[in-house]
Amino acid sequence: MNKSELIEAVAARAGSDPAAARRHVDAIFETIMENVAAGERVLVTGFGTFDSLDRPARQARNPRTGLPVEVAAAQVPRFRIGQTFKNRVANGSAAEVEAEVVDVPKSSKAKKDKKAKKSKDTDGKKASAKKATDTKKASAKKAKKSKKS
Repeated sequence: MNKSELIEAVAARAGSDPAAARRHVDAIFETIMENVAAGERVLVTGFGTFDSLDRPARQARNPRTGLPVEVAAAQVPRFRIGQTFKNRVANGSAAEVEAEVVDVPKSSKAKKDKKAKKSKDTDGKKASAKKATDTKKASAKKAKKSKKS
């Protein structure tokens, strides 16, 4: 579900027009972001807690060169899920709602074609790994052969 779909769902549940729902959703998100950016905690009982976390400066390594790199301290947003939210997801009630929203049935023909293609490609055998050749060495060998000729 993206933001537009969320706005449509809020409008349908509240029985209001989508423009009003958009203003309300935007106002909620903006209020949460402003308060978290100001260092405050936003607690939505049963849903979760929005707050910020101070990440200290640290030393990391550049994966390409292996050289040490200083990573600056940063303040990052954090969301911790509330217990009611966790319970609803664990009990599957949220999964039912999501299935109603996202339920897109696939045709049985598409499934059969996919299975047929998979079995055709593999033929039940594993592909053997091939050793890659070094292109520089191969070019050098070709150059030597052409010089000898």
